[in-house]
Amino acid sequence: MATIMEQCKAVKDYVIEMRRKLHQIPELGLHNPKTRDFICAQLDEMGIPYQVNTVVHDGVQDTSVVGFIEGKNTDKVLALRTDVDALPINEMLDVDYKSTHPGQMHACGHDNHCAMLLGAAKVLSQIKDQLNGSVKLFFQSGEEIITGAKMIIEGGFMENPKVTACMGMHVWPLPQFPSGAIVVKPGCMMASGNKLGIHIKGEGSHGSQPALGRDPIACAAQVYTALQNITTRELPGDEPRVLSICQVHSGSAWNIVPSEVYMEGTIRTTNPETQQFYMKRINEIVEGVSAALRCEGTVDWIDGTPPVMNDPAMTAAMAEAVRENLGSEYIQQEVQTSMGNEDFAYFQEMVPGVFAFLNISNDDPATHYSVHSPTFQVDESILWHGTAFHVIGAVTYLK
Repeated sequence: MATIMEQCKAVKDYVIEMRRKLHQIPELGLHNPKTRDFICAQLDEMGIPYQVNTVVHDGVQDTSVVGFIEGKNTDKVLALRTDVDALPINEMLDVDYKSTHPGQMHACGHDNHCAMLLGAAKVLSQIKDQLNGSVKLFFQSGEEIITGAKMIIEGGFMENPKVTACMGMHVWPLPQFPSGAIVVKPGCMMASGNKLGIHIKGEGSHGSQPALGRDPIACAAQVYTALQNITTRELPGDEPRVLSICQVHSGSAWNIVPSEVYMEGTIRTTNPETQQFYMKRINEIVEGVSAALRCEGTVDWIDGTPPVMNDPAMTAAMAEAVRENLGSEYIQQEVQTSMGNEDFAYFQEMVPGVFAFLNISNDDPATHYSVHSPTFQVDESILWHGTAFHVIGAVTYLK
């Protein structure tokens, strides 16, 4: 009988095939009907029961798919999560499996994630009688808009049977490590992420007579400068954090002082206390500086995620399992916390979890492009390592 690792390697071509087919049908946000139908067809072929989420958010129905592999019992239930949505990017790769949807591309690797979990589903369904527990398969829409995980939770899929732990992973170009390496560490793996909008209201006037109004642009400039002091003057220097204002909109003509300014940006932090401190101080600075300059300033916290916090004991067990099954060179734990954010963190707020990166860079510089690039490419030959991570993770946790 083939070993579990041999079974994982045996689905290598299947995973690549699935990835290329999914790459051609990228879809955005929560509603991914072609992707949903593709996943359901694969699960039907495997004989794996599933449900499609019916939660509606802002008038859009989520199309996440949740499969269930029942082992010997449901005392332990591990959720294996993949994201499936794409990005509004025009693909610049000249490949025969190029996106068929103009202006949409799997530039963040979610096609790879989905394919790797389909491979894991195939293997786990074949060994389910050996599992001392059960597995839920979360094929999640809407990660890029930081909404999908909350929709799965709202749909009740963390219950009945109750999920007791979770695992996920993301392909990532990390050329300093061997291609196919699983990169994971305990504690903060990825930062929290909050999106904020700042409204500054003044009073418009002619450009030649600014004293007759209240200039919101002059106010916004000082608000922007004051906000940077939070990072450089109010927090310890050794803690990773980011505050970026990425959009500023105001004005309509060269000789009119406008009445309003809108700014939009993000904060990224590595612990909840710093996240709350940033939010408190941004509110205070925007309101205070604006008032001092006779304007009105308000902050809208549009959305956000907690940090991705890997459970130390579970992370250690998964790292050792990778070391034993793939080899020591394929487990790497010396990595900086990513300042990107992930809504997988919502699952980790409910149960212990592990989130890892899979290095998809090899010696070809074409595989070194960042995620979200229109030329993002991966080393497909090692995608089965992602399948193996899911499978050995499930076997290890459910022992």
